[in-house]
This record gives sequence, C-alpha cells and structure tokens, in this order.
Amino acid sequence: MATTINKQSTRIDYSQMKEDGVNDTVPRNDLFGTGGKLYFLYVSHTGSGTSAFDFLKLYDTKAQVTLGDDPDYIFLIEKGSKTVFHFPNGLTFTNGLAFNGSNAGGSPAGSAPDAMNIQMVFK
Repeated sequence: MATTINKQSTRIDYSQMKEDGVNDTVPRNDLFGTGGKLYFLYVSHTGSGTSAFDFLKLYDTKAQVTLGDDPDYIFLIEKGSKTVFHFPNGLTFTNGLAFNGSNAGGSPAGSAPDAMNIQMVFK
C-alpha cells in the first residue's frame, strides 16, 4: 500500500492521487501540500467483510489527523461497488486534504475497513 501523487503540468494544472488497498484507519495527511479543490473521487471497494458498508472520511487540514477528529466530509462506500463522485465546482479544502478509511461513520475512529482503492483529482 503506497500513495502515489502525479502532478500534471499541462494547461489543466491538477494533481492526481491514487492509493490501492486502503485497509486500515491510518490517516493520510496533507496529500497535496496545499489547499485547493477536489473535483473527482473514485472508490473501488473490493472488500467482502461482515458489514455492507465502509466509510471514507476527508479532512480540511494541513495538521496531522487524529483518529476521532470530526471529518469535513464522509462518504458511505458500499462493499463490492465501484463509486464515482464528481464535483463540477469542486469541494474546497482551504488548508489541505487528508483522509482515512473506517468501518464507522461520523467521528468515531472505528476499525479498519476492507480494501478500498481510491483515486482523487485535486487542483
């Protein structure tokens, strides 16, 4: 499991993040090193655990996320699904973007989710 950031230097200046196999609650902090907007989020959930859903939590912070912090956005991800979220006007992250996966919604840390493959487009 390794996070990959691909900084595009084209007329459309954006960064793409891809991480495969998110199966822990460890926060990934300050992914892009700057504030900006999230335009695209793709989650392929390959897990098959006992619950029907896991959660992807996004945080607007440059600081290190502590499990139990209130997320700014929470996405319910159905197990066995491939889900695309498209934000034409972008979701604004003033400070930076961090995320973690969990089997619990809301603020509780919860336990590790089943494997989620995540891609984001950020500018």
